[in-house]
This record gives sequence, structure tokens and C-alpha cells, in this order.
Amino acid sequence: MKSMKFITCLLLLGLTNTLIGAKESTLKLDTVYADFNKDFKMYVTPRHDYTKTYVTKLFMCSSGFDGRFKRRDNGSQKLYMNCEQALEIIKGMDEITMGMPKVVYLVGWQYLGHDSKYPAFFEGNEAIKRPQDSNALESLKWLMAEAKKYNTSVSVHINMIDAYEDSPLWDKYVANNVIARTETGALRGGEWGYPISYAQEWKLGFIQERIDKLCEILPIQEAGTIHIDAYHSAVPNPIKKENGEWGIEMQSPISPFLDFTQEDEIKAQRNIIKYFDSKGIDVTTEGVPQGKLLGIFDGYQTMGWWFKGEDLYLKYTANQICGGCDHYSDWGKLFGTNLNAEQIFMKGHGSDTFAEFKMKFCTMTLIFNYLNRFDRLYRVEGENYKAVQFSNGVHTELFNGRFILRKGKTILVEDNDVCIPAQWLGENKNLILYSEKGYKKRTWKLPDSFPEEGSVTLYEVTENGKKRIGVKKISNQKITIGLKANEMLLVEFKKQ
Repeated sequence: MKSMKFITCLLLLGLTNTLIGAKESTLKLDTVYADFNKDFKMYVTPRHDYTKTYVTKLFMCSSGFDGRFKRRDNGSQKLYMNCEQALEIIKGMDEITMGMPKVVYLVGWQYLGHDSKYPAFFEGNEAIKRPQDSNALESLKWLMAEAKKYNTSVSVHINMIDAYEDSPLWDKYVANNVIARTETGALRGGEWGYPISYAQEWKLGFIQERIDKLCEILPIQEAGTIHIDAYHSAVPNPIKKENGEWGIEMQSPISPFLDFTQEDEIKAQRNIIKYFDSKGIDVTTEGVPQGKLLGIFDGYQTMGWWFKGEDLYLKYTANQICGGCDHYSDWGKLFGTNLNAEQIFMKGHGSDTFAEFKMKFCTMTLIFNYLNRFDRLYRVEGENYKAVQFSNGVHTELFNGRFILRKGKTILVEDNDVCIPAQWLGENKNLILYSEKGYKKRTWKLPDSFPEEGSVTLYEVTENGKKRIGVKKISNQKITIGLKANEMLLVEFKKQ
């Protein structure tokens, strides 16, 4: 870590007026440069470019259970959406994202819903099916096929470590010691269900059977991706603290009754990912291992939720691994983080939820999509100040809570006001204007790809599509405009 004086960092970042007036004599900034692994190797072949793809989950249904820790279903369920409603959400998302490539993972698609009857995942959840279909699997196939029309690959959310007492595979897995046991041979309960030894299941060929059957009942290979929830390399064991509260302690090895070490379990996890890869399927996971397990899936996964921790951004390029759900941290904002809309659409499927989706898409995923196109060079931190420098003169900064994204001296984002290129639309002649609170009048400098003089066509963008609202003159490569609160516009330039 290197300490730099304030004025030196100003020059390096190319900032103009952001920090003018700060006390140069007392303020020092720490700079950390990117230190990517030059020997990084990919062991799989990604089918999706997750750096430029909008990835999210849709929570369809949850199964109910009794007690503090789930061991079996109690027969109840809570439905959030069926297959037809999921498709309407996908259509709306496609309109707002204007055809950006998308991946959607369905949660709670099987049996009675989320976390129901694992390790089996061979039947659909009848609550989500369409009336005209004979079963839920038919409805899921219909949804996966229809979603392609809206630039979306639909796949499923599964779990590979949990087992439940009412699973169709329970007796088989207990008899073959696939369910983890303590040193004395007793079944080992986890936070959810009972943990599975990946190494034992792989050794017996049961995992391969599970994956093969899943690919037989649903066109996962056409989607080219799947999401594995809670892909732990140790057991999340519930612990009651002295104050009476419950906590979770990660314990390994997974099954002390067997001879497998934690490294054996990790090797089996890698084999699972490679087995999916052999079928043309990417594996994304709930999180990116941290601490002593950091790097155990390097080259095996290119996307993971809960991608957080400032060091991760400078240890990996976006193409090596990227993710989402780091919107709670400053560094997630500065490096770019993807939106998981799962909880938004659990609230409903109407205009209010689409309005929230639009706001978060424009202030998170648009920035994520843009920043992932540039190399990460270094980050800077000081009192009430953080910044990240990218290639091509692109940098982000937070100073006293004010967020700025610039390219050179051109501001592209200021807090939740956005004027950013929509590069996935091609030709670099389209950009998105958005404002959360709105403004009466603002002048934006346009990207260099726009002409000095001319006119642009404006379209209002909502879940119902884009609507042409007029033509606007540009002068000196600038546009002056007003926006309503939560308004999103497509600005399009076409040569006459």
C-alpha cells in the first residue's frame, strides 16, 4: 500500500473540481494497484459473458416448514408467481433493459418450492404451472422457450449440499453414507436440512445421476447456465451462543465419519462444475469463497452473487469473475455491481415494482455493464473519499457521499442522475438518460461518438416499451434537457 499526497492523486485521476478546497497539507490518500494473477487459467468454457449480461433470480414459491431448522416440508407453500406471471416480468424487464442479454434463475420451481425435498430435483412445483399444461415441467419448458424471444436465458436455482427427510432420495443417501455423519456415526444436521458429502456422492456416481436426470427433464443445456445455492465447502452448523441467540459456525470436514478431507470435498465440487461444463452448462454460485478458501473455484466460475470485498476487485478481472449484491458497500458502487431483482418482484408484478426495478437497473446494472468494459487499474482511499481508476480515462469517486462516474472530464453519472452510453445497442450512438428525483434543466456533455451539432430522437422507456416523445437539438456536443422523477429516456442519434 502506497501513501500519496492529495494533489498528486488529483492529477493521476484527472479530477477537476471535485476536491478543490480540501486541505492539501493534511489529507493523504492510500493507493492500491491491481495485482491480477498472471497465471490465472480457465478450466471451463463460459457460455455467457456475465460482465455484459443482466443476471437475476425470480422467486416463484417457498415451501413451509415447522420449527427453527428445516428438516422436512409441512405441506404448506407461499406462491409469489407462476410461469405465466414470470414471463410477463421477463417481458417488462426486457423492455426496460432494451434487449440487454439476460439470465434469469427460477427459485422454488420444484416440489413445494424453495428448499423442498433436496437432494431430489426431478419434479416441478404444480403451483406454478399454467392451466393448459398437464404438469409444471411442461410449463417450465414453455417459459424457458418463450423467454428466448425477450433476450433471456431462463434456468433454475438448485442446491447440491442439503438433504431433507422427506426427499425421494433420503433412504438411498442415508444407506450409502452420502448424508454427513459425526465421528460416532450419527446424522449431522446443518442450518438447513442435513449436509451431503460431495466427495462420497461423486465417488458413488450419484451426483452424475442427479445432473443427468435434471438435464433430461428440463432443457438446461439450451440455457447454458445453472445456479447453485449455498455451495459451501464446509457445514454451516447452528450454534447456540451464551446469550441464547443462535449463530452459524462453518465446520469441516463435512462428514467426519468418512475419510474425506476438506480438500477432497473441494475437489469433488470442482468435478461437479466440470461435469456441468462437459454438458455445455456454466455454474454460477450464491457467493465467492472468502478467507482461507478464497480462490478455490478460480477458473471454474465466472459469476457469483455476494461478490464483495474490495480486494476481490483488484485480484480478479471482470472477465475472470464478476458478480452482484455488493450495493451495500462503497466499493461495490465504485467498481460496479449487478442488481438482483428477486426481492423486488416478490412484492408483486405491477407498475410500482417495475418502477423500482427501473430505478435500480439504471443506477446499478447500467453502471456495472459500462465499467466492466474497462480494465481496473487502482483504487484510492482517504478521509470521506474513495475512487477507482479504470483504463481509457474512466474513473469513479465518492466524496462526502457524492457519487461521480466520469470518462475524462465528461460526467456520465452524478449520484442517481445518469447519462451513460448504451453500448449493447450497437454503434455507440445510443445513451440512457435517467434521474431518480428529476430536474427541470440540465446540460450533459455527450460521448465523443456523438457529433458536435445535429439532433437526437428521444424515447421514454417503461416496462410497456419505448415511446417516441420528440427530437432534441444538440450543440457543441451537448444536450440540455429536463427529466421527471424516475424517468428513463433512450437518446438515439442516426445519420440523416
